[in-house]
Amino acid sequence: MRRCTLPLALMLVAGPARADVPAPADVPPPASPPVDTTTLSDDDLLRLAAEQGGELIEIWDERPDKPYDRDTEIRLTGEELAARGATDLATALAFLPDVNVRDAGRGGFIIDIRGARKGAVRVLVDGVSVSDPYYGTFDVSTIPITDIVEIRASTSAQSPLDGPGGPGGVIEVHTRDAIGARQVVARMTTDTLPTFGASASGRTELRPFLSIRLSTAALWGLREFELPSMDAVQERRRATTGALRLEYRRRDRRVAVDGFVDDRRYVPPPNEQSTTATILLVDRETTARTQVAVDDKRGTLQLNGRAWTHALARRSRYFRDAALTDVATTEDLSALRVGGTALATRPIAKVARWIASITVDHERAQVDSSTGTGELSSRGDTTTVETAAGAQYEDGPLRVDGAAGIAVPIGVGADPWPEAKVTARWRPVHAVELSATAARKGRSPSLRERFDSVSGNPGLAPEIANLAELRLAATPGDGITLELSPYWRRSTGTVVAGPDVTLVNLGTADVRGVDASARVRIAEPIEVGGSYQLTAARARGSDAEPWFDDPLDFLPRHRGDAWVRATPRAGVAVLARVRHAGESIDRMAMVPASTLVDASASATLAGDWLAVLRCDDLLDERPEVRSNVRGPGRVFSLIAQGTWD
Repeated sequence: MRRCTLPLALMLVAGPARADVPAPADVPPPASPPVDTTTLSDDDLLRLAAEQGGELIEIWDERPDKPYDRDTEIRLTGEELAARGATDLATALAFLPDVNVRDAGRGGFIIDIRGARKGAVRVLVDGVSVSDPYYGTFDVSTIPITDIVEIRASTSAQSPLDGPGGPGGVIEVHTRDAIGARQVVARMTTDTLPTFGASASGRTELRPFLSIRLSTAALWGLREFELPSMDAVQERRRATTGALRLEYRRRDRRVAVDGFVDDRRYVPPPNEQSTTATILLVDRETTARTQVAVDDKRGTLQLNGRAWTHALARRSRYFRDAALTDVATTEDLSALRVGGTALATRPIAKVARWIASITVDHERAQVDSSTGTGELSSRGDTTTVETAAGAQYEDGPLRVDGAAGIAVPIGVGADPWPEAKVTARWRPVHAVELSATAARKGRSPSLRERFDSVSGNPGLAPEIANLAELRLAATPGDGITLELSPYWRRSTGTVVAGPDVTLVNLGTADVRGVDASARVRIAEPIEVGGSYQLTAARARGSDAEPWFDDPLDFLPRHRGDAWVRATPRAGVAVLARVRHAGESIDRMAMVPASTLVDASASATLAGDWLAVLRCDDLLDERPEVRSNVRGPGRVFSLIAQGTWD
């Protein structure tokens, strides 16, 4: 958002607008010559209005131009998510058919895109990667919905301009600006698990050009997990989140400082079949992030800088009993991630621009474990540097984006590797857009994959993926949208569990498939839609070995959904959705296929209030989310949200 200031009492500042229009008889002539306000900056207008006693109107427009546009596309806005009853980023991403949100095993939720998982899928929050400094993942349930303005996504690889990682896709989250009209958004949630939650976000101006946004969220869960021994484990989940943004914006210069803290306690869903499996309690998990963003402009040269620090501390306990008194193993983890990126870009004539960037990312961690047989300790650190350059060209119906770079891992004995990405978009007619993407992108194994005392392998090589994707998007008629996207991805070095639990690099893995989606407005109040994802994966350990099918965990061959949305009156919406996922594997165990029915209804009350009633798994199927671990079943949720300006 960009602000410009206009004197409301313009006659007090600038005199009559035209010389041939006399001033009213009761207004004395100005004591000084009129001032041409059209040549004054915002600063001059503020000072002049204060001197003359003029009142100000503030008009908010877009923030300074982004240095370059990623090829992510807007998929969901904050208003849509609120109306659908999303409570956090995890439930929001579940609405995207080509994104698979699943249980992380150790608690929380992570995402897959076309079989790409862990560090292969990059989550960017306001332009900065927020991956866990140890596991290389990101718990998407930690960002409250009241902070989200829009979600953008790309199923192709991250550009080298954005730094290392992300060969499997990008999720880009834009949170609420601090600059803007004063506003408070608050919501209360509850469900039948039972869970109780509250979140709020508010912003206000501290002084001209400087504003603050504060956000907070809290969650309490009392769900019970049943075990084969007929005992029950109390979840007793709690989570507290706080965020702050201090933002300065003056013409083309913007500085934003963000702070984020999340502290939680939880019990991940245990194995419901085994009588010998231990129960994990994460009794303290604290995540803290700070980041600084600077945008500036020198003539036609745009400059962008980001610096970040991410810290993680987790205390885990494994128990032999449901009462959580008999400790089998303890684990204390501390991890830190620091880094920064600098980017510069300048237009070339009117149809092109060049871009250059450099990114440095350092991670280190230490894990101390205690078992009945002794103490274990592991530690490790890694640094990756990536330099990249690219260009964008756009003229009429054609746009081409290209970038190339080199990623240099430091301290792990791996060789540098080149990266590149090219995307071409062509709109032959207004209703049709064709795009083609080719990319080569890699990621370094996470610290956990390299240095874990049980399954880690310091000799792991980077995972490199080559990708090709075509996409057709068409709007053949009013209210009709069609998309078709065939793709192919070949990865070398995919990290998988070996026969003895130690992680190893898979030789070659191919993933091929097609994504299709459609939405049609049948009548003014009714819209229907659906999607289908067909995926086939195969792999081989080396060139001398035969290919085998289904090498990747949690990758069903068939996925799809169908939905209908009705708006019988203004401010009222009803949504019903059916989701299907075919069978998949979880470490050689089969996860059966599942079909779920969800429904929600929302209503705007008194203009500033929104109420949402949602039911997940309406038929109470309780599908397996992991081998022998089932979902919660039918859950009713009630959400109330208010907005105050």
